[in-house]
Amino acid sequence: MHGDMKNKAYRIKIFRVIQFLMITSVFLLTACEEDDSQEYPDPTINLVSDPDYISSDAIVAVGQTFKIGIHAEWNEQNRLTNFIAFQNGERYIDLGIYKEEYDREIEITKGLEDTDEWEFMIRDYAGQWSSVSLTITKNPNIEYGEILEFDDIRLGAQNSAEYGSFFSFGSGNVYTLQEAFSNQEIVNLVYYYDGFDNFEENIIASPGANISGAFTGDYGISNWTTLYTIRYSAETLDVSADDFDSASNDSILLAHAFAFESGKRKAKYLEEGYIFSFVTEDNRAGMFKVESVDGTDAGNIVVDIKVQK
Repeated sequence: MHGDMKNKAYRIKIFRVIQFLMITSVFLLTACEEDDSQEYPDPTINLVSDPDYISSDAIVAVGQTFKIGIHAEWNEQNRLTNFIAFQNGERYIDLGIYKEEYDREIEITKGLEDTDEWEFMIRDYAGQWSSVSLTITKNPNIEYGEILEFDDIRLGAQNSAEYGSFFSFGSGNVYTLQEAFSNQEIVNLVYYYDGFDNFEENIIASPGANISGAFTGDYGISNWTTLYTIRYSAETLDVSADDFDSASNDSILLAHAFAFESGKRKAKYLEEGYIFSFVTEDNRAGMFKVESVDGTDAGNIVVDIKVQK
């Protein structure tokens, strides 16, 4: 009898413990659900009002460069994860971030469109977002800019014994690797053949394109202290050779310009007749046309180049 009472008391204690755990679990689940369903404000984004920046609708001349300043802040709950800029509904910049505050200066060259509708969006970890916008209208008094033109520039691949692989817009000269090392402050373009890494074949890039394996040794690009960077269009352009050849100002260059950040580091798989656009790190628009390609890592390429002064 005494044993039965002890067992009954034990069972009661176990039941109370289980009951307590169940009540606690329900409370915790309810609290989590309430926390998950709690609404937080959207992140904030603003155009910086400063004499150096455009922060409201404006009229800008074709080819003129202007700056826009962005400041964004989190909602003190979810960090900022994406900054996106749209030009006339198309993505111009799309960057991943992970910050509580985000500041960015965007440098833009006015293109040929009559009106550019710009929208700048910030998104956070929870998918909440905010945006600001402005309109840039083309000044009807168009004055196109002058360009530099370089015809029949022959560049050798990395193992060419006849031709240098490096070119400078400033001097208009082609340089060997050793010569380029001594003139790295003015070297803009690099040509090489990739049959050893990603097998991307004939490539035009720039010293800042993270090139590995092609130019090594004491004068190799990894030993340079100045690495000029150019970004290229993702694909060859739908532009005729005649239109390229006849261009005497920067109108065609501006028509195919893009945000430096959205460009590619290399123009790859080059073939005769291909035309690519590019944007330099100092925001100059340019294009090049492939005249001929001959050989592989000891071969050469001939290109015509046009770039804003």
